[in-house]
Amino acid sequence: MYKFKYLVYILLIILTVSCKKGIQTGPVESVDPVVKFTADTFNDLYLWYETIPAIDLTTVKTPADYVSKVKNAKDKWSFTMSYTDMVNLLQNGVTTGWGVGLGFDAQSKLRILYVYSNSAMGKAGVRRGWQLKSLNGKLISSMAVSEINTTLLNSSNSFTLIKNDGSETTVQMSRGTIGINSVLYSTVYMVGSKKIGYFVFNEFLGSSVKELNTVFDTFSASGITDLILDMRYNGGGTLDCADSLVALIAGKPFKDKLYNTLIYNNKHTNLGFSSNIKIKGNSVQLNKLTIITTSSTASASELVISGLKPYMNMKLIGSVTQGKPVGMNIASDTKLNIAVAPISFRNVNSQGYTDYFEGIPVDFAINDNVAQDWGDASDQCLTAALNYVSTGSIGFFPTVKSVITSERIIYKGTDTPVENLYHWSALQDLKQY
Repeated sequence: MYKFKYLVYILLIILTVSCKKGIQTGPVESVDPVVKFTADTFNDLYLWYETIPAIDLTTVKTPADYVSKVKNAKDKWSFTMSYTDMVNLLQNGVTTGWGVGLGFDAQSKLRILYVYSNSAMGKAGVRRGWQLKSLNGKLISSMAVSEINTTLLNSSNSFTLIKNDGSETTVQMSRGTIGINSVLYSTVYMVGSKKIGYFVFNEFLGSSVKELNTVFDTFSASGITDLILDMRYNGGGTLDCADSLVALIAGKPFKDKLYNTLIYNNKHTNLGFSSNIKIKGNSVQLNKLTIITTSSTASASELVISGLKPYMNMKLIGSVTQGKPVGMNIASDTKLNIAVAPISFRNVNSQGYTDYFEGIPVDFAINDNVAQDWGDASDQCLTAALNYVSTGSIGFFPTVKSVITSERIIYKGTDTPVENLYHWSALQDLKQY
């Protein structure tokens, strides 16, 4: 069957390398081997395998086509992609694209949500909050979303941007390889007697663990008393990285406490296992943990929230999370260069909490306003979090016009976004974001 090589999460994923070569049935020439491999994987690992309809595989042209035909109504995430791209992204944090997240605000201004520093946009000095005014000389206000998405598929474009200070700049650049930096910003605030660590964490990758250790080396040495963890656009990543983050945040007082259990379908009950909180040399001990979330916060991010909730003095600020209490095993065939990731298991915390398909609710609802860079005092979510940690109250915030909603996020930084690997058709249709 499957030889499980190592554990990862992509929006809570376990990566599995299969020794199968795409077993054929019927006329060899009539069924695509990658489609057959995909069907075999789903019928074996899929959490809802009993709901898979009968499919004539001779009528299925691609793995993605098969997935779209068999997905359960609850499943927004199962995906297929090339094995090579999957390994490069999950293990090495390497992918391609422009290196910025893009979303429309309430005034229909197309804003920069975040920037990867080692990307075309990052090297050009583009910052969060900037407005994309035009593409190749054409005003964004005159372009349909489909036209913007099509233009973003070009290998090279001219971007005219309005900076946060109101000045304009035009840059010509080409999309290319990106080495993703998962930590987008970090600092320590001194508020009264409180030392508050703050960092923006954008994805859980194998390469992210080193970044986390660097940040927590600083937090630990500074003696932080409280932490604000900003995961407003973090859609998930590797289980090893989630384990590391949990250990860094909660390891000192809660070492060895159960924080998550994986439950599989009845064909693979033996694969289920539990994760306990570990401890690291740079783990911190906190009075308060405050987490900033949006509906783009998903999977491994939700796992960390759910897993730590029973133990820590935790509050969520922002908006309800996406709602992905399940994860995927990735079965792969290197000869076919295919990776198939069906939803394979459910996540359950130490108190049995698991059914959050509607998202994890926040304690304080604050809009994600995007008209400034990370760490700016006018960022309402950050200010609310700092207020709560220091006074116990978030304060009052007026309505702003630079609010971003997940429905209006049209591009997530890379050609194959970390948050949405389950949307493999993203290369053709960015509208679905």
